[in-house]
Amino acid sequence: MKKNYHTHHELCRHAKGTAKDYASKAYEAGFSVLGFSDHAPSAVITKDARMRFEELETYLKDVEAIKRQYEGKMIIHTGLEIEYLDTNHEYYRDLKRKVEYFILGQHYIRPEDDKSALRGVIGLKKGKDIIEYAKNVESAIKTGMFSLIAHPDIYLASYGRFDEDAEEAATIIIEASLKYDVPLEFNANGVRRGSINSKAGTHYRYPRKEFWDIAVQKGATAVLSADAHSPEQLNDQAIKDSESLIKAWGITTKDTLKF
Repeated sequence: MKKNYHTHHELCRHAKGTAKDYASKAYEAGFSVLGFSDHAPSAVITKDARMRFEELETYLKDVEAIKRQYEGKMIIHTGLEIEYLDTNHEYYRDLKRKVEYFILGQHYIRPEDDKSALRGVIGLKKGKDIIEYAKNVESAIKTGMFSLIAHPDIYLASYGRFDEDAEEAATIIIEASLKYDVPLEFNANGVRRGSINSKAGTHYRYPRKEFWDIAVQKGATAVLSADAHSPEQLNDQAIKDSESLIKAWGITTKDTLKF
């Protein structure tokens, strides 16, 4: 992997390193493209795991300085990873004017039984909730704002089984990916988290082979991403293991995003 579009920054409060730290490691590893996509500030997500609105300019200036430093050596892009939750569309329009691209990182849903609440996707255990997640992803990419669907199978992290609801959720996401020409992300951070044992056997929480079998069958395309939360994760064993899985599972990939 010599291009990565999913790179975080210490401003999100659960990653380590500045733009300079990540760019140095990427250049050392022979990268040709490095895209920064730290978690966007949000008035809806109150958990302290996002940069604050007043810190956005710090983030943009930090990445812009690295663009100038590596000009002619490595291409640097400025993006944001963002949920599709806020009903205020000016929020998205304003942020999009400041960056080159959005990654859809849907970490929360508004459950059908309580639209005023947020429920973490990584903990979903009910079929109706993972279907809601899939429909949320579909609605998001219909907008045309997003260039990549981050960790599309993250809804399986706690769900464990791959039943009819899990298959329906996969189908909704994959068919939307194809219809709107927005690639799916093969997320190395899921591999980095290690495997678990469930009724389905030993597997990663994500990526899940059952999901990717459907993607392969339907002809969807994937982009491998480091989802790096530290500079070392741009070129670690999880990347190598992910490359091996992609080959073994027969997944079609590309390494360039459309903005």
